[in-house]
Amino acid sequence: MEYRKLHDWPTTKAEASAIQEEMAGRIELHANAESPGLIAAVDTAYGNNAETLFASVVVTTFPEIEVVEHTYHYGPLNFPYIPGLYYFHEGPIIIEALTKVESDPDLIIVHGHGLAHPRRCGMACSLGIAFDKPTIGCARKLLTGYHRPVGETKGSCQPITIRSQEVGLAYRSKDNVKPIFISPAYKCDLDQAKEIIVQNLRGFRLPEPLRLAHLFANKMRRQIEKKGTRKAKVK
Repeated sequence: MEYRKLHDWPTTKAEASAIQEEMAGRIELHANAESPGLIAAVDTAYGNNAETLFASVVVTTFPEIEVVEHTYHYGPLNFPYIPGLYYFHEGPIIIEALTKVESDPDLIIVHGHGLAHPRRCGMACSLGIAFDKPTIGCARKLLTGYHRPVGETKGSCQPITIRSQEVGLAYRSKDNVKPIFISPAYKCDLDQAKEIIVQNLRGFRLPEPLRLAHLFANKMRRQIEKKGTRKAKVK
């Protein structure tokens, strides 16, 4: 996948906030007439010391959800964790994993937020802009905004609003399981984001491509950390 470098990486909170505000002005929200043929799902896992990040990308067909490719990248985290600026914390490692993808996905699903973000520019928005791909954010936790109580049965949902603006959806993907939080991010609207996420559910809380990316990130973390432990013992 081709990455468009639109900014230098910040070293301070003020620099990151300024970049994020500028990126927010680049967001396009509109539904696509054609359904995606390939979907790239992105998730991460942290190393034992929480200083190393493992990012994985799993590319699947849609709607069959057959895996056609997976890539990963890992490395040190150079920007601190600051709520609302998660892209600058994890983004460099995720971008490296995405640039290793040899196929041409039509859409990206990110374990993170899109518009449901204090500056309306979450991780999914920034990645969508950087790769110029329709992108959806899907998260386990609500970062900001408000929604009414969601019914306990699968399929129940409530809009997420920020200052009366609808920015996402709290959606119950399994009976009696905490909802997931869906938000459009780039070149996608809320109705299409919901439709694609729902069509990718396969009996688990997270949509299947994202669940597979989560499993793969942790698999690579375990394998690489195990190799590191072996090398340390040999020394």
